[in-house]
Amino acid sequence: MKVKLWVIGLISIFGLLLLIYTLPAITANFSVLKDTGRPVPAEVIEIVDAQTLLVRFQNRKERCVVLNGVNTPLRQQEGYRRSVLGIIDLVQGNFRNHILVKTDAVLNSKVWLASIYDLEQEILGNLALIRFGYAWPDTYLGDLDEHNSNYLAEANSALAEAKKNTRGHWAGIHIGELPQEPQQSYLVQLQALGHSSELCQP
Repeated sequence: MKVKLWVIGLISIFGLLLLIYTLPAITANFSVLKDTGRPVPAEVIEIVDAQTLLVRFQNRKERCVVLNGVNTPLRQQEGYRRSVLGIIDLVQGNFRNHILVKTDAVLNSKVWLASIYDLEQEILGNLALIRFGYAWPDTYLGDLDEHNSNYLAEANSALAEAKKNTRGHWAGIHIGELPQEPQQSYLVQLQALGHSSELCQP
């Protein structure tokens, strides 16, 4: 038992150090926005990957919306297909392909980092994806440090809830893949290499 607690503590410290180290790298290419006010409605027209939605706003403009504060496997990594099924279930099931988008940061003219909500603003989709067991917490980029730290606490709680209730990756029914946390941050990868999908390239 003591050995397990020691290992968990070591992993937690390593994760915290990694978070502190990667935060400047993440923000380097993202233009973090000041509070943009109320979320705006959009229609989801395509699931791009396990963390990205192609949406159309009421002005007919289309953008790739990457979920802020979330980490999912990249294509060809274990867990990717399960996470894709999770975001499909969230968007097409709970949200009926109609969401509210609150933009937190901009990578380029095509890729926005955002939080998504249902039309009643009762469900924060970013946290829901973690709570349902399809994603892991990541650094939340925003202009308010207090909000960012509160989000991380809620995200870690959502992850613990997913594991406790054996949801998503922890359901015990796997598609040839085990629930392993991605070795990299999706957002760090995004800012370093740009988006892998042609739909999301400026």
